[in-house]
Amino acid sequence: MKQKELSRLKKAINEAVLIDENKLADEIKAIGFKCRRCSQCCRAEYGDNTVAVFPFEIKKICETHGLKPTEIILPAPSQDVDSQGNIHTFEWVLRKKEDCVFLEKGLCKIYGCRPYICKTYPFYLLDGKLMVSECGGIGGPINGEDSMDIALLLKERYIAEIKETIALLGKFRGFKSGGEGNICVHDSEGEHWMSNDTDRNR
Repeated sequence: MKQKELSRLKKAINEAVLIDENKLADEIKAIGFKCRRCSQCCRAEYGDNTVAVFPFEIKKICETHGLKPTEIILPAPSQDVDSQGNIHTFEWVLRKKEDCVFLEKGLCKIYGCRPYICKTYPFYLLDGKLMVSECGGIGGPINGEDSMDIALLLKERYIAEIKETIALLGKFRGFKSGGEGNICVHDSEGEHWMSNDTDRNR
């Protein structure tokens, strides 16, 4: 099963590399987008403002802003539980105090190294096809240069997502209990065990 999934992902990454950025940029331009700087995508009152982050994005944010990972991330919620009651999850998410922890007076405090999901919002790729999330900026004017910038970032993000999954599967050893805590985050760097009393709202 694992080898079958790895083969599927390797095929997907080969297809992702061949995505035509020009065609993608044309699609984005046809849809239209202009960020209104309303920060609604960062606020809980307007919907799900969960931001999933890659391990390399966590490192970049921490190094750039002098922060520790525990100050900025939490394990993503999960219903996967092993026989000892340990929770297993496959993603890290940015901390929230309802709104994103990095939102201050309507502005992003880590704008220069914000995660891919933020850079490409409201667009994303699903099975290589362009998808659009709800956003008040949709339909706004966008020039060719900006649409190409988003297209390139979307392709980078899509390839990074596939690579992360391949690396994760390469290190995944199943839901085996271990560590001193009872939450385990599985990512491309291996297993990260922590206590279940981790403050999810700090």
